[in-house]
Amino acid sequence: MKQHRSSAKKHLYKLPLTLACLVLGFVSLLPLLVPSEAGAYGQITSRSLTISSGVPSKTNVTYSYTFTIPSTSQVQGLKFIACTNAVTTYPGNTGSCSAPAGLSFSSAAFGSQSGWQGATNFAVDGTGANDCTPAANVLCANRTDTTAQTATSRTIIFNTITNPSTANTSFYVGIHTYTTTNYTAVSRVDFGATASAVVQTLTTNAAVAEVLNFCIGSTTIDDTTTNIANDCTALSGTSINIGTLDTSAINVSPVTVNGGDSQNGVAMVRSNAGNGTVVAYDAIQQSGTNHQGTLRISGATCNAVSNTFTDSCINAAGTTQTTFTAGTEMFGLTIAGINSGSTTSYSCTYGTPPGNTCNLKPLSNYLGAGTSGSTEAYGTTNGYAWDETGTAVNIASSATSTVKQIDDEALVLKYAATPSITTPFGPYAAQSDFIAVPTY
Repeated sequence: MKQHRSSAKKHLYKLPLTLACLVLGFVSLLPLLVPSEAGAYGQITSRSLTISSGVPSKTNVTYSYTFTIPSTSQVQGLKFIACTNAVTTYPGNTGSCSAPAGLSFSSAAFGSQSGWQGATNFAVDGTGANDCTPAANVLCANRTDTTAQTATSRTIIFNTITNPSTANTSFYVGIHTYTTTNYTAVSRVDFGATASAVVQTLTTNAAVAEVLNFCIGSTTIDDTTTNIANDCTALSGTSINIGTLDTSAINVSPVTVNGGDSQNGVAMVRSNAGNGTVVAYDAIQQSGTNHQGTLRISGATCNAVSNTFTDSCINAAGTTQTTFTAGTEMFGLTIAGINSGSTTSYSCTYGTPPGNTCNLKPLSNYLGAGTSGSTEAYGTTNGYAWDETGTAVNIASSATSTVKQIDDEALVLKYAATPSITTPFGPYAAQSDFIAVPTY
């Protein structure tokens, strides 16, 4: 009997010790049973950050956040914290956050918002409070609006942000929502992290070579719209024949009677010169004496003075445009118009109306009809000019056009002559050299 009582006493002594061990064991398990700070908040879902530029250190960048909040409580405060590691954006870990180098939220401005319940917009909070002190990597925004939110997608946009400066690196921005405007820890509701990156720019290099396609030839085309040749490779002809001259008429190309070959001269230009292209001619000096650059019999001796009608040189019209009179000896050239039948990269017209909308413009003394600009017309009514001296004379240019590049525009060149009754018979010819000068 005494032995039984002794055993019961031993068990009674062990009971307090057992209870103490159980209590200590439960206390030691508390950290595992209580959620961490990050886990205590609702998880923001479908979250993303879109930046308007990924260029390092770029200023005036727009950051657009889109996300869905899980709770139905009001949202009056937002905190955005940027770190180089996603985990350090979590609640409770901000002390170890390393700010992305060069990133600056300091000049951020509210841009717009959509999908939020309540009519009040957020505003950037430059003062902050409690858990949201503004910094280069911390952006605070709040509003006074107690409208309960729904679990739907919403967007908020901030402008004038400066990107991080290190190329080809990622950064992370945590989104924290608060029910109050002063960002107290107890009012924090939901959290979610987003990711973005700034990258080095990739430059693609290329070059466009200077282009000049310039050609001279002859054509039966006598208007501004019919295709003369697709390009210079299809242009041919080295001469035109304006037929047998007679004092009763002025022979103007294309001549279809009295031995004429029904041809006009043509000068076609293609150039990408940004400052325009000028077309010029000079009269090739032939063999013989005096007036070597005009319509003449090769090798003939002509009078030294002009306006004599008994030698084998037909008087040149000179550098000033003039109209011809049949029977009064004269030779010259004019630009009847700009043919755009071969132009493909743009369209233009020549005539009245609407005048000349092509890039190539006839110059003074070589405009065939009308006046420069809106009333340029196709024809020869203004007369002709011809500089026999061999000096280069500019006859057309795109330098004054708004667009100075030229795509296979063609000058329709008309030659004209009339003899005097005393002009000696024989074969007459004039040669000309054409030059195109693009300025890049």
